Amino acid sequence: MGGGNFSSSNEPGPDSARISDRFSLYYRWDRTNLDENYLDNAVQMMRIRHYLAESPRIDSITIYAYASPEGVYERNVRLSKERARMARRYILANIPERDDFDETCMRIHPMGENWAGLEAELEANYHRHDRERVLAILRAPVRADTKKWRLKQLDGGYTYRYIIRRHMPKLRTATFICIWGSPIAAPIARPLKFSVDGVDCAALSIPKADTVPPVHVRRFGAVQTVPAKTEPKDKRTFLGLKSNLLYDAVTALNFAVEVPFGKRFSLLYEHHCPWWLSRNNRYCLQFLSFGGEFRWWFRPKTREASAKRVKRDALMGHFLGVYGMGGKFDIQANRKFCYQGEFFSAGITYGYSMPVSKRLNLEFSISAGYARIPYRHYIPTDDWELLVRDPNKVGVLHYFGPTKVEVSLVVPLLVNVRKRGGAR
Repeated sequence: MGGGNFSSSNEPGPDSARISDRFSLYYRWDRTNLDENYLDNAVQMMRIRHYLAESPRIDSITIYAYASPEGVYERNVRLSKERARMARRYILANIPERDDFDETCMRIHPMGENWAGLEAELEANYHRHDRERVLAILRAPVRADTKKWRLKQLDGGYTYRYIIRRHMPKLRTATFICIWGSPIAAPIARPLKFSVDGVDCAALSIPKADTVPPVHVRRFGAVQTVPAKTEPKDKRTFLGLKSNLLYDAVTALNFAVEVPFGKRFSLLYEHHCPWWLSRNNRYCLQFLSFGGEFRWWFRPKTREASAKRVKRDALMGHFLGVYGMGGKFDIQANRKFCYQGEFFSAGITYGYSMPVSKRLNLEFSISAGYARIPYRHYIPTDDWELLVRDPNKVGVLHYFGPTKVEVSLVVPLLVNVRKRGGAR
């Protein structure tokens, strides 16, 4: 979720002749805090501090804040409000003490979702095969939710995800306008004399609505200007490492590896190996199993889930699976219960995985199906060193019902990928 760039056609406000200068602060996706290391914020924030310190007779300051047209509308409205308030707090913290200027001289205008800014951005910079269809959707006189729904239907959802990755970061801004008391009294603004990493910033222009400002980096002792990244690298899950917390709670060794492929599918391999044996050999619980599962992940229904799906790509949300597993066991409780055998099981799984932190998911799943369990009874010798099979107690157990329950901690391993535009 985010916002929109400054657009004079959208903004109410004073006559443009009274506007002294404009500044833009950029926000990360679904964030309201100001990150000085994001896009052009370092330069813009220094320009703001210099301007506030050097400009006399500021009559008022108006702040316009935006949220990009992605995610839930109500959430975006709240984001634009919080971004406007954050920009106001930053200005108040840096404006010199003056008798004629205080918080009452500042006005904020949360603009919500900036569809006009998105239309201008795509008209200038979007050149994929469905350009005309996208622009027709944006220009249609329909509700915002209808526009979002129509965009998501294009190219199997790829077009909407492409716009989110490549164009939405430019639309998360808070733009404020400094206004002098009257056009006549407005002095000629002096050039800004400051630098960042030795670079003279006096000639830097304010970012336009359809551009992303350049950034300055130091390479091999020299400062170079490079284009800002308009498309943050997409994070894709290429592997998920898992451990069942229920087994972990009883110190039973287990692990699982899941590999996503395609847009909705994944393959899981799991291994369990609790191997307990008492010192006197009277009690034993040894279990060795291995299995695989094919999973189909549901398409995200909510807008929040869709946005998260774009960032992590897989292994999140609801899923159905088909599993098969097998193994062997040895269970002994003194001489009352002594059995060895194998088992083979197959069935279906339903589960749900959700993020619990930036680097961790929590997965819940339950499986049901059929299990075939050949078993053999044995009797330990008096010194508990040898096991003697009982030929009279051999059989096969057939079972239908729940077969496993898992609460797993998942560590998704991510890689940076960048998709190219154009026809697919």
